[in-house]
Amino acid sequence: MRRFAIGLVLLALSIPALAQNQDVQGPVVSLLLPPGIASETVQIEYFMIGPFGGYGGFIKAEKNRTTYDLHASVDSRLAKNVKVIAYLPGCRIVTLNIAVSRTTPEQDLQCQPLATVPLRGQILPAAMAQYQAIEVEISYLAVWAHEFYDISDGPLTTIRIGTAVPDKNGQFQFELPDLKRQEDLGLGAFKFIVRQPKTGNIIGLLDADPTASNAYGLEVRASYDPLVRFTPATM
Repeated sequence: MRRFAIGLVLLALSIPALAQNQDVQGPVVSLLLPPGIASETVQIEYFMIGPFGGYGGFIKAEKNRTTYDLHASVDSRLAKNVKVIAYLPGCRIVTLNIAVSRTTPEQDLQCQPLATVPLRGQILPAAMAQYQAIEVEISYLAVWAHEFYDISDGPLTTIRIGTAVPDKNGQFQFELPDLKRQEDLGLGAFKFIVRQPKTGNIIGLLDADPTASNAYGLEVRASYDPLVRFTPATM
């Protein structure tokens, strides 16, 4: 199961999240950002259904935006329904289920503040953090998104949370979003990817201590042990 999960993660990280809808005809669903949220930090993914079947994609983040527009049609065929997953840093994950019409009203991406959970980790062996400069990218895998979109397969929805730089002993600290408080979410996990800072190239994945993990990565918890150990993932 762990090998299967790692394979899905690598697939999600090695290809672009589904291509953006290029059909600019038809109705537009406008997503209104709350005040104080930097628009370039927002991550928005969607899945729509209609006479074309199913179509998923993402909205490219840009600076100085107050709204993001989603064109709800494919090949000039109107979508019937659009589901949205939006991540705004510091806020609960937003999920929307929108019935589409020619006059679909503007949709608010409301920010409900979310606390953080401190994580102190250590990469073992520590030599992994010594032989070259590395950074640890932390992502959230929304395994529950398949059920939300009503699909059975495809790349897992991946939300990039941030990065941490380990010290010479392989230790790092990071404030994880307290997604345990979102009881409406289903199965999810945090993944840890080791990258080269300058190139962004993936060096490998990290497995958290099995006592703190599920099949997809570090479990979403309200608190963690004083030190969580990570080792290179086995493929």
